[in-house]
Amino acid sequence: MSNDGTPDDQIGEALLIRVVKDQMVNITPEGKFCLPEVQPLHNAQHRKLLDELAKSVRVIGDQLNHEQNFNNQIDGLACQCDKTIFSKLVEGVFSDGTINWGRIIVLFYAVGKLAVKMVLANLPTHFSEILESCLDYFRTKLLGWIRSMGGWISSISAMTQFSIEHISASSFCGILSVENLFAFVCGVTLGSVIVWKLSRSS
Repeated sequence: MSNDGTPDDQIGEALLIRVVKDQMVNITPEGKFCLPEVQPLHNAQHRKLLDELAKSVRVIGDQLNHEQNFNNQIDGLACQCDKTIFSKLVEGVFSDGTINWGRIIVLFYAVGKLAVKMVLANLPTHFSEILESCLDYFRTKLLGWIRSMGGWISSISAMTQFSIEHISASSFCGILSVENLFAFVCGVTLGSVIVWKLSRSS
């Protein structure tokens, strides 16, 4: 069950949009690129959780950015510029059908990378399609799993306990090397104290 009234759907949607915004911070769109509207989080604890999740994504993203195979895969998808981009991304990330926290975060970050490339190519329609497709996939395919695992708050402590074996090298066509997986695990270790802080704060 999800943690005491935590709106895991709102947090997930807000996290995806935050990831995209973070990656768009240094670019200026030339066309009309509108981010999907998501419901605001009114509870301070939920906003704090969102902030910590976003920090974890940035840590993971920094490691992924040093993986050439990852960047090559993103570039290859971006060049296709059609409605199959997101479905092909999903096929790569969840190639064996297994869902885990690491793969969800990789998906969100990869969507952010693709969204930026659509902005740079001035393709607002493809930009919107990718984000809407990811939001729909999150709601229909990932949200149930997230809730069954205890909600987003469980992801922080769970990711710190991941071994390299837990995040299969097959994720996104094997782009996560052993070195990057190790960095991924170490990079989010500091998040282990966050659950305690969130549970203690009122």
